[in-house]
Amino acid sequence: MIVMAVNSGGSSIKYELFSMEEKKERSLARGSVKRLYRSDSFWEGEQEGAGTKKEVPHLDHEKGLRLIIDILTQQGPLRSMQEIEAVGIKLINGGARVTQTSFIDSGVTQALQDLSGVTPVHNPPSLLAIEMFQKILPHTPLIGVFETTFHLSIPLPYCTYGLPWELSQKYGLKKLGFHGNSHRYIAERITSLTFRAQKVISCHLGSGCSVCAIKEGKSLDISSGFTPQSGTIMSTRPGDFDPQIITYLEEKEGFSPPEINRILTRESGLLGISGLSGEMWELEELSKRGEERAKLAIEVFIYQVKKYIGAFTALLNGLDSLVFTGGIGENDSFIREEIGRDLDYLGIKIDREKNREIKGKEGKISCSASPVEVWVIPTNEELMVAREAARIVKEKRE
Repeated sequence: MIVMAVNSGGSSIKYELFSMEEKKERSLARGSVKRLYRSDSFWEGEQEGAGTKKEVPHLDHEKGLRLIIDILTQQGPLRSMQEIEAVGIKLINGGARVTQTSFIDSGVTQALQDLSGVTPVHNPPSLLAIEMFQKILPHTPLIGVFETTFHLSIPLPYCTYGLPWELSQKYGLKKLGFHGNSHRYIAERITSLTFRAQKVISCHLGSGCSVCAIKEGKSLDISSGFTPQSGTIMSTRPGDFDPQIITYLEEKEGFSPPEINRILTRESGLLGISGLSGEMWELEELSKRGEERAKLAIEVFIYQVKKYIGAFTALLNGLDSLVFTGGIGENDSFIREEIGRDLDYLGIKIDREKNREIKGKEGKISCSASPVEVWVIPTNEELMVAREAARIVKEKRE
């Protein structure tokens, strides 16, 4: 079965084409279009180990998708788009109404639209991708693979908010959890690397972040909540903070709900503290040059991730393995080292030399004497999306 996995963001579209045969999964081609809606937009891709790049100015979502399809059919590996038997689209937030992997229908799109106000970075671009694929491949099954599915195993007391019960039930206000495809990949991958995989903490650290407690392969708790906003501080999102601050700012500054949303999704987090950048690598460079607010932003980030590791170790009643993944987690040895510093009491001891050798590849970075294993595992969300899409199509056929 040929399956296309798609992740449509606000400024980019990532994709990967898979051959999903029984007991044999193979990536056929992968790539992305980046800097959408800008004059310097471009496509870059990889096929059979060879990478190429093509500058195409002023791409939007529709032009970007059509370019991807043209490249897949003109340059291979496809002769025709009709060879694709399913398209899996990574979806972030369908609320409490749609949490399972589903064929995309009007109910799914309505759920995405209803949550667009509180997930403005993710849901609108996903809806655009759905609309485009419905035009381009009208007879190909579209499957929504939700980030929240992996977290359905979280116990009720862990995902219930202290809000009026009637409101919670009416609007589905509870912890849903995100980065589920990434954390699921870690949960599956770690079992093939070590026998110390019963109690795992997965740290997905990138422009968006979440920390997940995984017990016996299932999500036990997650730092994110009803939306991807809560949990650890992120590139432009604040993470956890006192919710009363919102009403206070509405009173003092007269902010409207859209203005509050803009502040929370695009002007807060590392960018908000530093006033300079939301990119960790830039903040590290600025910190070295003496920019105190850049240094503070980094320290806040490290503190918050470390706090969740401690809390989730308590919840798991111990820890077997700590895993770093995501753009920062996979590539930033400094951040990994600082997060692991002074966690000896939890049994976490990072080997400095091993840690510094690992960048963008898989490996163990803990000391040989560390009771807890510490791993860097590059995530593969596209593979998780393809697996789920293939599974649901096969089930329907059978």
